Amino acid sequence: MNENDFLIKDSDNQKAYFGGNQAWFARNTQAHSGCGHIAALNSYLMLTHRFPIDKKTYVEYMNEMYRSMGAFEIPILRRIYDMNKNIRICRLIPPSFGQSSLGFILGMLRFARKHGLSLRSRFRLTFMCSYRSGLRFIKRGLKENGAVTLLTARNHHALTLYADYTSTSSKPQMAEKEMHNHFVTITGIEESGDKVRLIISTWGRIATIDYDELVRSWHTLGALQSAMYYFSPKSVILR
Repeated sequence: MNENDFLIKDSDNQKAYFGGNQAWFARNTQAHSGCGHIAALNSYLMLTHRFPIDKKTYVEYMNEMYRSMGAFEIPILRRIYDMNKNIRICRLIPPSFGQSSLGFILGMLRFARKHGLSLRSRFRLTFMCSYRSGLRFIKRGLKENGAVTLLTARNHHALTLYADYTSTSSKPQMAEKEMHNHFVTITGIEESGDKVRLIISTWGRIATIDYDELVRSWHTLGALQSAMYYFSPKSVILR
């Protein structure tokens, strides 16, 4: 990973981001459930060497990815939530259930085909996944794709954010809540002795996950739907 990988520049305010942010979606419901779309787009743009990229261009791709991938939105609640995301009923029943693993994979393949790229998908359920097996999958995905998507389901683990959105050299900031029910993009691995941490992109900023803690979370019932994914090219159609 070099300094330009996953870098998004906002030409309007000169800010820099590390990968996309689901909060950039126009509708509240899209922002609520858009983490899978962002993770897929980060993966696609890394695979096709589009980083660094301007935020306006990224948002255009992001909206196209949402149309290609779709999401299971509840029509009535979607309309209510789009008008007011603080409505109480939507705290109990979400306006969208986001992406299943199948929907994520098919949506990514569909988006890539529209851009002339035929992909093969690699999928790994992480429930009861061993330490070595998970790390091997991540390393292979980073080598073939440049990015690996991680879905943390109802399992929980900590997440460390940083004051500088694009650098782990800045002051660490523990996230207010543990990560769960969320797609993120694994962008790299740092190994120091027997300690491993994953570098990820989430909400437009760089973050890290302690790999030991992540693996422990995979060995809980909440991880039944947790998974990892990456994509590699089968063929390119010139257009």
